[in-house]
Amino acid sequence: MKRICYIVIILLLASATTQAQIKVEENADSKEIANGVIVHADPRLAILEKKHHNVHVGSIRSGRGFRVQIYNGNDRTIATETKIDFMRRFPGVRTYMTYVQPQFRVKVGDFRTRAEAEKLYDQVSTLYSPSMIVPDIIVINTLKDD
Repeated sequence: MKRICYIVIILLLASATTQAQIKVEENADSKEIANGVIVHADPRLAILEKKHHNVHVGSIRSGRGFRVQIYNGNDRTIATETKIDFMRRFPGVRTYMTYVQPQFRVKVGDFRTRAEAEKLYDQVSTLYSPSMIVPDIIVINTLKDD
């Protein structure tokens, strides 16, 4: 019984001493810890750490979704002109031109649901005929380097 009491008292004292806080002050190129240790680090390490963190967060880069197809034909020049025309009219929407023999296809947008794609389809269907909503592998999340 005495042994158990001694062990409990030792554990309580040990836990009370380990709850001390360490103060970190960040300077321009070093970190100073309260007990006098100065850590000099290359600022590029912070960039690498951020990229490493972003990779391990599990960001999804592609998945199933929908795009609006605005051209389907075998003329490359018309496909390129259609793509350029769309890019001028809708600068914020991504465009994709693919070639599946013998046809070129111009698809636009990255939408997770069909309802989101229908909003763009309503705007585009009067300008580009025939146009349709097609299932595709889309870009879901693109990490931007700051």
